[in-house]
Amino acid sequence: PTLSGDVVLKSFITCFPALAALLSAVLFWPHATADNTAPGGPDALTGTVIVVNQASDTVTLIDLATMEAYRHVAVVGGPHEVAVSPDGKRAMVTNYYKRDGEPQKTLSLISLPDGATIRTIDLREFSRPHDVQWVDDTRVVVTCEANKALLLVNAETSEIERIFRTGKDGSHMLSLSQDRKRLYSSNMSGGGSVSVFDFQTGKKIKDIDTGKECEGVGVSPDGRWVWAGNRAEDTVSIIDTESLQLVKTLKSPGFPYRVEFTPNGKYALVPHARSGTLMVGDATGQSIIRHIPLGLTHVDEPSTAGVFPLTDNIHAFVRVRNDNSMLVINLETGETLSLVETQSSPDGVSYSPIQR
Repeated sequence: PTLSGDVVLKSFITCFPALAALLSAVLFWPHATADNTAPGGPDALTGTVIVVNQASDTVTLIDLATMEAYRHVAVVGGPHEVAVSPDGKRAMVTNYYKRDGEPQKTLSLISLPDGATIRTIDLREFSRPHDVQWVDDTRVVVTCEANKALLLVNAETSEIERIFRTGKDGSHMLSLSQDRKRLYSSNMSGGGSVSVFDFQTGKKIKDIDTGKECEGVGVSPDGRWVWAGNRAEDTVSIIDTESLQLVKTLKSPGFPYRVEFTPNGKYALVPHARSGTLMVGDATGQSIIRHIPLGLTHVDEPSTAGVFPLTDNIHAFVRVRNDNSMLVINLETGETLSLVETQSSPDGVSYSPIQR
């Protein structure tokens, strides 16, 4: 009698279990599921992703293990960026600029993973706080665009401990070296520049011209290089932090928007807001490896916003502003593995290893 396909497969499995398991996986591998998770999705990832929604005046908390947006936390208004404390238990959010034109002057400190608001920090005469990074367990450094300055703020006492004066309009993004010796600020005004500070004293060391509307800025984990995205010129500038000289300019069309390095220093990640891609740069070779197109989105021309590389150096979280979503991307394969819906006009993104 003729054997059915199931019987043949069972017989094959009995005789050749290893090879049969491989064939079975190939034959019956699932397609992308209804919850927008592609094959080979990040099943083993855990922790909490924090997303800032500019137009909704909220922060979305995402359970990475289940890919569920489990809470939308209301903040003061016009939030743009977020950073997670070294212990993973708190997130600091900058309230920057409301869409009705009202500048903000506060920071929102949020507990993780529950999302409770711990306190709102009033920056008093300093307004339009935009980018933020934790210095240690109690202090953050933040750009205040309206004042052409950066501030060192105590998250426990709300005290402003130090002021860094750029003297430049559009001091928008910042990056602090891991040894806490150098602080860098991008300045979008004029021809575009990066300001370099001695972090311990607050003294400005130098302004380095880069390109028009310099916005994204990031320092490599070893402190050796600074990459800066010049969005109006479609270029990325590379600065030698020893000589404080511009050493290379990469042409990268599509509105280079932010700069982040993977923790191992291998990749420089530059989301491009108009090309709908994530640029992956070779940090050592100072070259562009590829532009990764965003997948799984509901729009034909996704506008890439913030990016945050995971500590495994393989996955990154990317925001899509005009799709109201957060993507998980595999940097090695270029695959978009998952999509989670957030709220309106998401921008900044960060991560805590703490699982709810």
